[in-house]
Order: sequence, then C-alpha cells, then structure tokens
Amino acid sequence: MKVNEKRKLFGVTMTKRAWNNVLVYVILIIMFVFWYVAPPLKETNEAVPESTEQIGLIPDNGSLSAIEMPDLTLQLANSEWQCANDCRLTNQQISGVVNNWLSIKMTPVDVQATDKITDVLLSFNDGNTARVELYASPYLILRLPNQQQNFKIENLHVSQLLGR
Repeated sequence: MKVNEKRKLFGVTMTKRAWNNVLVYVILIIMFVFWYVAPPLKETNEAVPESTEQIGLIPDNGSLSAIEMPDLTLQLANSEWQCANDCRLTNQQISGVVNNWLSIKMTPVDVQATDKITDVLLSFNDGNTARVELYASPYLILRLPNQQQNFKIENLHVSQLLGR
C-alpha cells in the first residue's frame, strides 16, 4: 500500500477507505440520535387546519361608520344606521345587517376560496377603510385581500350579511 493512501488522525492510521467508512457510520449515528431526540412532525392529509379559536372581524373599540356593497350602502348618521341610497330594507333589517357585521365570528382556514359573492367596503370613524370579499365555496369564506388570508364565517349566513 502506498504511503499517500493512508491517513493519520489522532495517532490512528487508516486507509482513505477506512476513514470514509468511519465518517459514514458517525453521520448515521448522529442522524439516529437526532431522530429519537426530536422526531419529525407527522404530516396530515387534512387540507383545512382549523383552529378552534374564533376571532371577530371588527375590534370592540373599532367604530364602524359605513358598510358599502354593490347594491346597498349603509351609513351611520346621527347615531342611527340608514341607507345612503334607495333601500328596500326597513330600519329593523338595517340594524340587523349592521349587528351581523359587528358580531361576525370566524376562524382562519387554508383553503382556496371560490365562487365570489361580492366585495364589501367597511369604513371606520377614524378614516380607515377595509375591503373584504365574500366567497360561497367550499363554505362561507371572508377573505382579506390585502393580507391574503381566508376565514370561515362560523355564526352567520350570507343572507344575514347582505340583507337579502
């Protein structure tokens, strides 16, 4: 055996092949140690990891001043909600639609929303606005397009939100 085919480390002389085998076994031992110390997370085939925590759309301290939909615009005037355009809703129905928007409970979901229903523009007293989108499939989904997030609406139907 030639001299340049042998390697010496910490006083141990072995051939290149023997050192390669030692390295392979050391790496395997390290892999097994990490495998049993911190096993990998098991993958689930569930496409909708839903959290059980429900959140609201409008914070408690957020004061809503207007709700604009393509066929209906509701505005707060003199501490009373009214239609800004021709409206087919009674005052009781208007307050019901507004209360439904204020009481939305939703959970985040990771599903692709399809069958868009409408866009809704929410205006607040501080001048801020928020645009949300409503989708019908696979269930009632509220999408925040600026944040690229989808939420499943848990407590309401689309007719309750749109006043239809």
